[in-house]
Amino acid sequence: MRILLIFHLLCTGLAVNASSPFVLFEENGKVGLKNEKGAVVINASFEALGWSNGTFSVVGGITGYKLDNAWGLINLKGQQITEPQYVNLEHAEGDKIIASKRISPIALKYGCIDLTGKVSIPTKYDGLKINGMYAIVFLRDSKQFNYGVVDLNHKEIIPLKYKRVDPIGNLRFGVTNFEGKTALFSEFGKKITDFTIDSISAFQNNYAIIHENHNQGIINRDGIIVVQPNFRQIEILDDGTIKAKKINEWNIVAIDNRILRSIQADELIPNGKSFIFETANKIGLLNDSLQPQIPAHYNFLGDLASSLLVAKQGIKYGLVRKDNSIVLPFQYDSLIIDRRYVRAQEKLLGKPAWILLDTFGVRKTERFYEFIKPFNGRFFETKNYGLAGAVNGYGKEIIPCVYDSIIRFNDDQITVRYHGQYGVIDYNENWLLPPQPNFIELVDADHYLILQDSNALFKNYNGDLIYFTDNKLEIEGNTIKETLPDGTEKIINFQGITISRTTPPITSDTRIISSEHEGFRGIERNGKYGFIDAKGRLRIANRYEDIGHFSSGLASVRILGKWGYVDTSDKIAVNPSYEFASPFSKSMAIVKKEGYGLIDKSGNEILQTRYDSIYEIETGNFVLLKNNLRGLASANGKVLIEPRFDKLVDIGNGYVIISSAGKYGVSTSDGLSVIPMTHDYISYLDYADTYLIKEESPWVTLYPN
Repeated sequence: MRILLIFHLLCTGLAVNASSPFVLFEENGKVGLKNEKGAVVINASFEALGWSNGTFSVVGGITGYKLDNAWGLINLKGQQITEPQYVNLEHAEGDKIIASKRISPIALKYGCIDLTGKVSIPTKYDGLKINGMYAIVFLRDSKQFNYGVVDLNHKEIIPLKYKRVDPIGNLRFGVTNFEGKTALFSEFGKKITDFTIDSISAFQNNYAIIHENHNQGIINRDGIIVVQPNFRQIEILDDGTIKAKKINEWNIVAIDNRILRSIQADELIPNGKSFIFETANKIGLLNDSLQPQIPAHYNFLGDLASSLLVAKQGIKYGLVRKDNSIVLPFQYDSLIIDRRYVRAQEKLLGKPAWILLDTFGVRKTERFYEFIKPFNGRFFETKNYGLAGAVNGYGKEIIPCVYDSIIRFNDDQITVRYHGQYGVIDYNENWLLPPQPNFIELVDADHYLILQDSNALFKNYNGDLIYFTDNKLEIEGNTIKETLPDGTEKIINFQGITISRTTPPITSDTRIISSEHEGFRGIERNGKYGFIDAKGRLRIANRYEDIGHFSSGLASVRILGKWGYVDTSDKIAVNPSYEFASPFSKSMAIVKKEGYGLIDKSGNEILQTRYDSIYEIETGNFVLLKNNLRGLASANGKVLIEPRFDKLVDIGNGYVIISSAGKYGVSTSDGLSVIPMTHDYISYLDYADTYLIKEESPWVTLYPN
């Protein structure tokens, strides 16, 4: 019932008189109407005035009224044109009002009356939409909705036996049958074309765009195809110009420019040794020879790394193999492949309902859950009524959904939060540690840490207190590391016995600022920076304004606002003269003076500091940027390609993909062109040492030509 009403409200054209000279007013909970002078036109005697969708307008001196929870028509003299006998009254267009009556406690039927209350279309339809001199109507039988067209005198124009009817212009209808094919019908109900069209647009300048087999063409009002459906996209402009483009061409090309394979597709995206291809907004899968594995039937295809793919058809998800055989039907609102499992979600009574299946499509869980979290290596955490539980890989519920949350787990125990407190259970749901207010950290099968106020207590499951402290505790293997405020580190065994103690010679005013690199850690003391070794001994005094970290035996340091480098003996290796100095990589560092350049470990300028930016890439080479253009330098700082390209991708095989002004090509790494820069996109297929090249189809003008 609600679906029918929503269709009706969406499809009805409602007149709302924004400049109406009339004003609604209320007295004693009743509604009336005044004119622009404030004089009462209709007494305040009604539950509502206007139309049942909440809008108000006066049409031909008539509006709607609501009395005793039913609607009727009333004029501006307060005379009731009809009795209040309708569930809904809404102005459509002209003098026509869409009306509905209740035929059972749960069902409404729709029809049409005029401003005099005369019935022009009886209230016998499940939905109705006025379109000019006609009404598109539908009725539901035991299996489906059946659409047709009647005129406003209820004469049948198109019989009620079609899947859909759409007005597509003045006096023309697009009619779709239950095989999903569309035909063009005239205002007299005459079939102008056969049911061979996939879909048809509204007419514009006496032409409409038709879709057939993922392509587009043009048809005129007489049903004559004036442009065959051989184009991927067609546009009809307001001035009557018609433009079109064909499908894009994709080629797999060798480095010597030989075309090895070709295919037509809107988009083609490499993914491993397969390709996702898109045609007319539908997605499929090709193998490495560009042969179809999965036809373009889907709205989405998931990760191709697996032999199974999550696919979307319409608004529902299913699971398919790479041979397009269906593992799970397209009935789910969400599907997630999780190792050898599938988590699936449907809607039950409007709420999410999750189940667990295996990758053969066999359901594992007996019941539905509000949510099933990813597999954590031991179980799936579940939620029902906002409470947490768990199921194992066989779908068996090992922990019922009665806990606030599941916090940690190991092979033997699980920490849970229960009614706001913390406890430990085993996998048979026995309490090993009853709920208590303090947070618990699992250690092993026999021990746990409990955090109580500012203290950390190390206990066993017999309740024995083995060790406690208000210092920081960390579990490291089968020992406990305690860090004292002065930096002292104590190592304690699980019997509570201290087995070692290390006191780094770091004073309380020293702050470690970086992790260890080549045996050194950066420190800050009294606003100055230096380095200590792995044992905490001061190796380079804190006398620098700022520091980097050690790499290739050198670390960047700042002196008097400039950056240079020192070695591990605190000897200046490169004088501080730079605004920026990166860590060394393969005996080269990026520095900035007037611009960016490269130096070696002796401070020799290998690449002049004249670039806007430089960064190292995976191949070991450097990308050079100047005026938003890109070039390339070798790992030893030799300029291979001066910055002159919008995009540059170093493939690492001696070739680079380059692009300027939206066109792509391939050159050698020292700039010699091998594939001309005339293509619309190029990507490298490393598994085959070939290139995927896109040739974008151009727009052409069909009319006027």
